[in-house]
Amino acid sequence: MASSVEIGGSWSTQEDIALCESWVNVSHDPITGNEMKFHHMWSKIHGEFCQRSGSIRTEMALSSRWKLLNKELGKWRNALTKARENIRSGANLSDEVKYF
Repeated sequence: MASSVEIGGSWSTQEDIALCESWVNVSHDPITGNEMKFHHMWSKIHGEFCQRSGSIRTEMALSSRWKLLNKELGKWRNALTKARENIRSGANLSDEVKYF
């Protein structure tokens, strides 16, 4: 069965990476990142995404794709958090790396 990230077809891995990098760059801007209106933020993300990827996807397509990616990334983040909380007694950093 396909994961929710695969539904919707033809997004390449490079486009997903470009979308994630664009979202981080725009949303974590220390000056305007948390003050932007939704449309303005996605307009900036769209501009940066198009530069990075050369793709011509719409703002709506990016926003929809981001919802799917963010859900999947949240699952990954939660799995890493649980793994880090479950470090074996006496393990050191090199042992930790083996289990990730």
